[in-house]
Amino acid sequence: MFKHFLLAIMASCVLLTACGGGGSDAAAIDPPVAPNTSPLIAPGAYVASLNGKDWVGILLRTTQGSGAVTNFYGLHYNATDPDLYSGSGLIAGTASANLTRVLVYPNISAAIRTGTGSISNLGNGVVRAALSFPATGLEQGKDLTVAASPPSTYAYNTPANLSSVQGAWQGRWSYGVGFVDNFALSISGQGEITTSLAFQQDCLLTQGALAPNFDGTNLFTFSLTIPNATQCSLKSQTLNGAAFVTNSPVAGKTQRLYIVGVTTDGRGISFKADR
Repeated sequence: MFKHFLLAIMASCVLLTACGGGGSDAAAIDPPVAPNTSPLIAPGAYVASLNGKDWVGILLRTTQGSGAVTNFYGLHYNATDPDLYSGSGLIAGTASANLTRVLVYPNISAAIRTGTGSISNLGNGVVRAALSFPATGLEQGKDLTVAASPPSTYAYNTPANLSSVQGAWQGRWSYGVGFVDNFALSISGQGEITTSLAFQQDCLLTQGALAPNFDGTNLFTFSLTIPNATQCSLKSQTLNGAAFVTNSPVAGKTQRLYIVGVTTDGRGISFKADR
């Protein structure tokens, strides 16, 4: 009798796929990304609306351990092309931090300005950047405060993967004194960036590369060398920066790529593309 009872239970389990009524389908559903509730600032990408215009911020760790330096990049799309902010400090893993250097490369004017700034955690994954640039000559003082949070579905603690950016991209290439629309880039499976196009007449791109950041954050490091040229304002420069991929808000597109790179004096380029 007991033997027949066990056989009946086993048969029922087979019909249900697994005892308890569960199946493999439930286990295959990806759980939602847990929000970042830490009181400490996390490296990653942050977005907001500032004065009705898009703001994109990136906090990229550059070193490990105590005293780890984090690079700060900000893109404020006051116009179609952004003002470009950059700085650095002991940011990630703190509740608040002062930036040791802050630079802004304004769109069109291309006059670098130096200022001060701080980064702080407001809780629930929201990070505030407060930047201040004193008046100089004909330029009025400029203060900027923005609270930004990660893009929708962006998982800051998921390592970046080159397969997510591999292939062809076409978008807006901005360089402070101008832009190129429909600028085409190709990214290889190893992260090499190539293009047959130039900007500002004879600015060429060489040794362009993306690589997942060492700390497992969902960010890429970016580097680019521009050789010597006649008309190019960025000639003979090496640019370093960051990149990330997020969902595209454009109908019919699924991915948006942001790239930003700066020279040591704060001049730089940005690239925004959807596919």
